[in-house]
Amino acid sequence: MVLAGLLTWLLYFSPVLAVRSVEVAGSQDVSAAAVREVAGIPAGLPLLRLDTDAVTERLRALPQIESVTVARSWPSTVLIEVIERAPVAVVDSEGAQWLIDRHGVLFAQVTEPPAGVPPLEVARAAADDRATMAALEVIGALPADVLARVARVSATTPDSVVLHLVSGRTVIWGSAEDSERKALVLAGVFGQPGRTIDVSSPTAVVIR
Repeated sequence: MVLAGLLTWLLYFSPVLAVRSVEVAGSQDVSAAAVREVAGIPAGLPLLRLDTDAVTERLRALPQIESVTVARSWPSTVLIEVIERAPVAVVDSEGAQWLIDRHGVLFAQVTEPPAGVPPLEVARAAADDRATMAALEVIGALPADVLARVARVSATTPDSVVLHLVSGRTVIWGSAEDSERKALVLAGVFGQPGRTIDVSSPTAVVIR
């Protein structure tokens, strides 16, 4: 009984196995200091009394974080690994520009789009808007060399995604179906003359 009581005290109340450091990995746009502050893990808390689920929920409330893992590392460290949301496009919402990720989540307000992140024009940028999600899928399927040619993307319906190129040319993409194939076809016809390239049917490309 004495041994059991001593073990219980050591694991749940003793400062020997208590939190002395919180290590953060994967944070870039969100600072490690901000992650620690939101995590709210007090120094000196016995590791076994740490509610990792509660810490995870607090961190998931940060809009920039897509997922997070919280783990104990004995004898005295908490490891927090975060995966931040990656911007796919920039959208207008309520008079401001927002980064939007592949899940349709608006997570950060910006004044200028980051390099390689095209503006997306849709009626309502949201995860439950089918036109938004189709356009995001298309953008995500574009190779870097093709994406570099894109000035902006628009979509009025899920089947009417359009790429507006820096050169002034227009690419009628259609739906997000066969996007990888369409991207390959598009890359092969850039050298052909014409203001409009229709790859909505990748087996019958129309250039005019």
